[in-house]
Amino acid sequence: MPESVAIPDLVAGPHATGSIRVDHRDGPGATTLVLLGGMTQTLASWSGQLRPISANRPVMAYEARGQGGSELSVEDCSFGQHVRDFEALLDAKGLQQVDLAGFSFGGRVSLAIAATLPHRIRRLVISGVALDRGVLGKLIVSGWIATLGTGDLEALARVSLPDILGPAYLEKHAHLVEGMVKAAKTRNRFGGVRALFEQTMNLPDDSPWSPRVLVPRLQAPVLSIGGSLDRLAPPSEVRALAELCGGEFLEVPDAGHTVAIEAPGTWRDAVEAFLDRPRV
Repeated sequence: MPESVAIPDLVAGPHATGSIRVDHRDGPGATTLVLLGGMTQTLASWSGQLRPISANRPVMAYEARGQGGSELSVEDCSFGQHVRDFEALLDAKGLQQVDLAGFSFGGRVSLAIAATLPHRIRRLVISGVALDRGVLGKLIVSGWIATLGTGDLEALARVSLPDILGPAYLEKHAHLVEGMVKAAKTRNRFGGVRALFEQTMNLPDDSPWSPRVLVPRLQAPVLSIGGSLDRLAPPSEVRALAELCGGEFLEVPDAGHTVAIEAPGTWRDAVEAFLDRPRV
């Protein structure tokens, strides 16, 4: 069940405390799998994965600073701060080393975490993260940022859904679209989403937090997953990320950006097989 975990919030003040919202499920095994979703995703986005994963291992999804119901100052939502928040969360939960799976924004945060805190990450799964977004990906992001300027999260959800969900999934689940739009608006706060966009989405290519800079620093084994129809993180660039760190690559056919939602069984099977594989 969702709970709030208290952590120090030095962004708000030297003695301030905030909280991170998590859903932590017990399971067999010693290593917890931690899940972090995309920019406007919340714990609910992992609802279809938490129960089946917990049959095989402990699993914990969390909402980062600026996401969902986490209560932390958004004055600093930089990647460096997300790394510090993650370490504070592990310490608060008594977790020394974990497996980490991040999607899109959560994948980029996961890269930063694994590169900065290699001793805390056993294995790393990255979904929907390109080594380079390319012209199309950058245009999509700039369109989202322009839409965010309206101050309306509902408008952002309507503009972004065709970019993040594959056409086959949208056609099959057309009856769910309005619910997805409303969920993106009601489960998030405009100030938090705006801070995440402004502070993490348009970093220069030579930023110390860019995938191209972070990936060579990774020490944990990596599985990089991409959808064959992903326009934001094209599979060729998802493959390039895996190749740069000597990791594994999986392309999921007929899926767009949100592979874990569009092809949940395929994503989960690949992740669990990777986590259970003996390290050579």
